[in-house]
Amino acid sequence: MSEIRNDDLREYSCLVGHTFSPRGMLLAHSLAQEKALWAAVVALEESINLVRFVAPQVPEHVGKHLERQAEEKLLQALEIRKILERLEPFQTD
Repeated sequence: MSEIRNDDLREYSCLVGHTFSPRGMLLAHSLAQEKALWAAVVALEESINLVRFVAPQVPEHVGKHLERQAEEKLLQALEIRKILERLEPFQTD
């Protein structure tokens, strides 16, 4: 991010070149936080499906280990869901 100053007007530009007002920047950042956390939840929850596909194709002890890992990933996804429940966007009003 870089700050652009024109007299009393301030804008912010990201590395891609998008320009934001101060309020718009905070809103965009709040949305990016939520989107990233939801992406993490989905990726972690997909673990159980991946293990269901792969486990029958590997030795039993490996499959059991994968199942334990998938269960842990589901618990991690639940933790992130709890964070999402408490996540508050920046208040600019």
